[in-house]
Amino acid sequence: MENKHVKQEVLLEEIERTREILIHTALKEGLVSENTVKVSQVLDMMLNELEEIY
Repeated sequence: MENKHVKQEVLLEEIERTREILIHTALKEGLVSENTVKVSQVLDMMLNELEEIY
């Protein structure tokens, strides 16, 4: 049970970092740039993983 909580906390930190990268990339390169889309897809996967933990 504790391991699940630790994994959740780590994932939440990674999600926040990735969200910041996404915002920065989108502002710098635009919403439809290849890099923005890739970061968005990674963020989606992490959010899906977080949903599975809950």
